[in-house]
Amino acid sequence: MRVAASLYTMFTDVPLVERYQKAAKLGFKLVECPFPYTVDAEVLKKEADKYGLKHVFINAPPGDFAGGERGFGSLASEKERFIKSIDLAIHYANVLECKRIHVMAGINRVHDQKSYNTFVENIRYASEKLAKDGIECSIEPINNHTIPGYYLNSMELAVQVLEEVNAPNLKIDYDVFHLQLIQGQLTHLLKKHASIIGHIQVAQVPNRDEPDADGEIDYAYVMDLLKQTNPNWIVGGEYVNTTDDRTGDWVKKFGLEF
Repeated sequence: MRVAASLYTMFTDVPLVERYQKAAKLGFKLVECPFPYTVDAEVLKKEADKYGLKHVFINAPPGDFAGGERGFGSLASEKERFIKSIDLAIHYANVLECKRIHVMAGINRVHDQKSYNTFVENIRYASEKLAKDGIECSIEPINNHTIPGYYLNSMELAVQVLEEVNAPNLKIDYDVFHLQLIQGQLTHLLKKHASIIGHIQVAQVPNRDEPDADGEIDYAYVMDLLKQTNPNWIVGGEYVNTTDDRTGDWVKKFGLEF
């Protein structure tokens, strides 16, 4: 099972374009770049190629991230911005040769039928649009402690949307950190929904640091379970690294591959 470095949470002491070098220096061959939109896609692709790195995961544009926006998927008032965000995400994915896009649900505390219908409609649109370019569409349950008010805040809701949209390229991003904070039951959820999970992300709870740090999650057990369930999954390290020197230690410790 291979791993990818997250250029969103890792190496944040340097600008985005300089994080590629740091990831490569530690041995990483794959990278997630959830928020690439502050730099031209061609510049990022050139930097990745320079260090022999492959992009495996990006997010669709979240909107005004500094202002608190986290996507538009469930927001009926932002339909036009949603469509434009998907177009831009596809452009970046094609330039970066990335085949997975996470479409964010947005900050929306109103869980009514209108919000649900909007999210389903938008995810159906995104899935169909991404499929034309051979790209997987991903949705991810995110806990309301880390991102208060995030609409897609449970595995149950993610599964419901996935089943209703019923698109072959629509999958769930199984973020162990978020799901532990949402509801736990990591083993049960993983086994039950393995067939609709497309990508894995990891970090220790509660501090979102390296998976082998002290915390609530027994990652030795979790990593073995992941390998037994689907060794073809890519495990994204979406954690805040404590030091550059030790951030790749967990890969070898848990028997994973760069």
